[in-house]
Amino acid sequence: MRKIVLFMMLLCAFQSFGQQDALYSQYMFNPFAINPAYAGTRNSYSMVLLHRSQWVGMPGAPSTQSFAMHAPVTKYGLVWGVNFAHDQIGPSNNIIAAGTAGYQVKFKHSKLNFALRAGFYNSVLNRNLLNFKEDNDQLDVGGKVSAMVPSFDFGVYYYKKKFFVGGAINHLTKHQFNFDGYADSVTTNFTLRRHFILNAGYVWEWKKNFILKPTILFKSVIGAPVNLDVNISALIYKRIWLGISARNTSSIVFMTDINITDFMRVGYAFDLNYSKIGAYTKGSHEIFLGFDFNLKDKQTISPRYL
Repeated sequence: MRKIVLFMMLLCAFQSFGQQDALYSQYMFNPFAINPAYAGTRNSYSMVLLHRSQWVGMPGAPSTQSFAMHAPVTKYGLVWGVNFAHDQIGPSNNIIAAGTAGYQVKFKHSKLNFALRAGFYNSVLNRNLLNFKEDNDQLDVGGKVSAMVPSFDFGVYYYKKKFFVGGAINHLTKHQFNFDGYADSVTTNFTLRRHFILNAGYVWEWKKNFILKPTILFKSVIGAPVNLDVNISALIYKRIWLGISARNTSSIVFMTDINITDFMRVGYAFDLNYSKIGAYTKGSHEIFLGFDFNLKDKQTISPRYL
């Protein structure tokens, strides 16, 4: 039954090629993964290593690994960063690499970032992992096929001491994948779809050692359901974040982020799936390790908050 469910999901993905970017449960602790304009906001060299295992226990379920780094704003207001990611689902592997460049506008009590991210998106289909019902299926030819397209993202990010709002359009140019040696019209018409993202959050200092941060993420892409993620997290004694999210498409997420030192943090999230697919999985797991170096200006936004 698990294989049937996975096959149905893969079939929908091949026909619509909808939401191609990886899903992140801890987006509020790693905003640069979804919005290039977040670069430079932590006033430090900030790095995040992340691994996500989705739908554990289901053969061919999605698995994601990513690395992101961005630098503090230069004296000229410039920002930069880099992203690398590997995403696997069933017989397909995707590799993404990109660089970010942007500019920051400073106001009296707030800042506004603009940024453009450019790179490539490489997709590999391993046909040896496909199972066909009929032995003489014309598409059962084995081997691997790949295609690479350029990708461009644009984002804006406005933030104050206790508030932020950001928006991004990822894969602006909607390039088409042309898999080498695969003449079938279904696979040669894959297109890198535009992803529209909007997120916002607020920090509420309820008590000296207890801070609440509600956040919201809205993501839309043609060919996939609209994703709405609402989160509430609490920072206790400026060391431990505890949070819970509700995702309209499938899950309740429980998470924690621990500031081990002033420059090192670790986070974990568990997705409890309440849709029909939840009966065939043991949930989803996501873990990240973050570093912040060379923090200089103590008057800027605290990285622990935003």
